[in-house]
Amino acid sequence: MCSPTQAAMAGLQLGTSYGAQEGQARMQELSNETARESAQLAYQTDKNILIRRRQEEGEAFAQSNFDRQRMAMELQAQANVAAGEAGVSGISVERITRDIDRQSGEVGQRAKKSYENRLAAVDDQQTRAINTMMGRMANLPLVVQPNLLATAITTAAPYVASADTSALDQKITDFFSS
Repeated sequence: MCSPTQAAMAGLQLGTSYGAQEGQARMQELSNETARESAQLAYQTDKNILIRRRQEEGEAFAQSNFDRQRMAMELQAQANVAAGEAGVSGISVERITRDIDRQSGEVGQRAKKSYENRLAAVDDQQTRAINTMMGRMANLPLVVQPNLLATAITTAAPYVASADTSALDQKITDFFSS
């Protein structure tokens, strides 16, 4: 079949080829793990930013609500004082204060809707951050594990001459024919 030197060389080549394949597989696993960790870290950073933004939006809405209510109370007080100084009372003063309440309510509803829209935009950014992380992870290359049999066949094939295979075929045929 093949000489002892050829067999030794084939063995060495088999060992080094298989070892190299194992090394490549391990390096790919490490590379994929690093990419996964990077994607998760980027998502966590985005998530923290969005949480802070949501809190800021809530605080801004609460503050504007408070300011709007305080302004409405001041306008009502001014209207009452002006009416009192002018000697006006009754239904016309109540209408003015109700109108101030109505206008304040309208502004409040617009502010609330605007706040809800800003929170929806934050939620959309959260969804986008999750999808980005998942996309980064989904596009990682597969790790090809080494295959000892394929490596052995690839390594041994050049050392097997056609005459040797004919002799081996004859021995196999003789063995199974008996």
